[in-house]
Amino acid sequence: MRSWSERLQVKERAKLDFKVDVLAIHGTQLIPNVVSPTGVSSIFKLKVQGQVKLRPMLCEGPGDAISFTFLLGAKEVQFELVPSGAPEIAANYRKDLVVHPTRRCLHERANRQTKS
Repeated sequence: MRSWSERLQVKERAKLDFKVDVLAIHGTQLIPNVVSPTGVSSIFKLKVQGQVKLRPMLCEGPGDAISFTFLLGAKEVQFELVPSGAPEIAANYRKDLVVHPTRRCLHERANRQTKS
C-alpha cells in the first residue's frame, strides 16, 4: 500500500490522506458513502474521486471492528478496477493477515517531496 501511494501525484495523495483522516474519525458511519462493499466478503473500497479515481481496498479490523486495514492500492479506470481482480487479491491478503496479525502496521502517510 505504501509503495502504491508513494507513486501517486501530490494532488492524489492529498485527496487520499483526507479520506483516510475522515475514515479514522467517522469509521463505519461512512459506509456506503465513502466506503463501499466490493461484492467480495469483508472487502471494501475507499472512494477517492478526482481525475484519477483511487479505490484502495480495505477491511475492518481484523480483530476489532473499530479500525480498518488497507490491503491493496487500486484505481478505477473506465468503470473497471486496476489491478483486475483487486477485491479478490485483497481478500487473499486479508486471509494472510488474519493468520499473521503481526504483519499489520500503523498507517503511514506517503513521503512528500517538495520542489525548491
